Amino acid sequence: MSQQEKSDNQSTFNQENAVNPMGLLFDEECLRKGVEAEDKVGGNIGAGLDWGSAFAGLMGNLELFGRFTTLRISLNREVRLLLNNWNLGTATKIAVITARERILEKFRLPTPEVREYILATLENDQLYGEEFISNREILRELLGVLLKQEDWETIAAVAADSLKKEIIHQAASEKISA
Repeated sequence: MSQQEKSDNQSTFNQENAVNPMGLLFDEECLRKGVEAEDKVGGNIGAGLDWGSAFAGLMGNLELFGRFTTLRISLNREVRLLLNNWNLGTATKIAVITARERILEKFRLPTPEVREYILATLENDQLYGEEFISNREILRELLGVLLKQEDWETIAAVAADSLKKEIIHQAASEKISA
């Protein structure tokens, strides 16, 4: 079989499976690649974020898992709005990214206090029903539980370092002695 024929066959295969992804289940080449990929990671293949064992029970309850997702998105939005209001300039973006990373860490490895607070928030029916949680007071309270003094110090240090690098870069590009 020529290289062109192989390419045409692969293209046809990809087009057919784009329309019918179930065809991938019965394709020997695809199965072989899947087994190889699974072997490379010791059979540990997953999708999405790894929530560890702290919130594993939520994965089986679609309503609670949906609320969990809404809560996480709402907290990310709230911390972005909060930091934007602080007028941090060019350091805002990295401060938001760092804060979101810290929040995600707290969700993945929560202290008993954080886990209890999150579960209580998930059970509060009044908070859910919209795309985001609109009760900013609850979100700010939860941010206070999630992000402690050392977290804010990390966020500040990362933002300050980013701003320092930006100033040095700008000075160098303007040929100003820094």
